[in-house]
Amino acid sequence: MNLIINNSKLRKADSMLVFAIGILVCVLIAFFKESIFPEKYFNDTVTIQRLIEHPYKDMGDSAFTNTAKFFRIFHIDKYFVAPVLAIISYFFVIYFSFKKYSIEAVSLSNFLLIVSYSAMAMVYMSTYSKDLVLFLFVIVPFVFFEKKYILIWTLFTIFYAAFFRNYWFVTILVFWGLKIFIIKKPKFLILTIPLFYFLISFVYNYIFGVSLSMIRYITNVDRDADSAQTAINNYIEGNNFLLEAVNFIITLVFLIIPIPLLLLAKPFYVILTLLIVVFFYNFIKLYVKEYKNEKFSNIFSFVISFILVQSLFEPDYGSFVRHLAPLYPIIFVCIAKNTKFLKIEEY
Repeated sequence: MNLIINNSKLRKADSMLVFAIGILVCVLIAFFKESIFPEKYFNDTVTIQRLIEHPYKDMGDSAFTNTAKFFRIFHIDKYFVAPVLAIISYFFVIYFSFKKYSIEAVSLSNFLLIVSYSAMAMVYMSTYSKDLVLFLFVIVPFVFFEKKYILIWTLFTIFYAAFFRNYWFVTILVFWGLKIFIIKKPKFLILTIPLFYFLISFVYNYIFGVSLSMIRYITNVDRDADSAQTAINNYIEGNNFLLEAVNFIITLVFLIIPIPLLLLAKPFYVILTLLIVVFFYNFIKLYVKEYKNEKFSNIFSFVISFILVQSLFEPDYGSFVRHLAPLYPIIFVCIAKNTKFLKIEEY
């Protein structure tokens, strides 16, 4: 693969050098992130590490417990192993994805964007985290099997849902519904999204007897003043399923265009806002252009099902950014495919 600067292709050796520098930046972030970012970014890591070291003394909830068991079973019990595993798997997935979709060149601006996303991904994934497990059990199989063996990916995802995050059962159902009936009909998709929210809100309220909004409220209720700034709350007061569904629709819009995060006017939150907007801009742009293309239907169905379900459960924007991180290599395909080069000259 080559790097393109001002519509001129760098020599292979020069491109490889620039790519190596980008990877090195991510490696440094992976191993020194605790010295760069606040402790609150690694609260889950501390809990999982404690459960790895003392599995019978300090039991967390099932997601934390099973994540710790995963790392212990596969002998990922030395802290430096998790960053190494994350780095190797992450960049191999990027390489494999670009090769599979015949991406042979990337512009300098897109390369810098990819490095920025990847550095952020290393903060969340290169440690004892549920996000690394998600990447290994869901994203890696998706990249390898989505073109011919999507049912194998489904089995991996069912396993992940059963032992780590149960709401992925909903994601699987939405994925297959989109893939079979909706994904090639964008106008129908827009009409179906509100229906999805009304339906799932009704089911949880009147069949399961649980308000989805209450799940988010319970997660957010004990936050301190600092973390409460990025919490996702209901925008319309009310406790019936119709208003709850309307709140979910608004939440979806503000996840894609995170105006509440931007209004906090803090530099880091502005950066996160830009990363989120660029993420979805590139995805939506490729979807509008290629929604009839069978080659991309699984990617489209997966990302849309993911965001629809996350909009139901995400407690805050920080969690949302963290949960997006494993999907970055998929979006890199969208970024690269959205780039059209004029006649390329050799540097």
